[in-house]
Amino acid sequence: MTYQEAYDQLSTLVYEIENEEIPLDELPGKIRLATELITFCQDRLRAVETEYQEVIERLPKR
Repeated sequence: MTYQEAYDQLSTLVYEIENEEIPLDELPGKIRLATELITFCQDRLRAVETEYQEVIERLPKR
């Protein structure tokens, strides 16, 4: 899964939860899925930030 796919899926879930479009019996599973997607996105963002920092550190100093 890509970051964008996870973000899009998370955005849809948040919209559905906020607008009470999810049946109560399905809500715990959807909340668990949202939590997993949030964790995935956070991990991906951290990885990109680390990679960015490594690239910046390798650039010649002026």
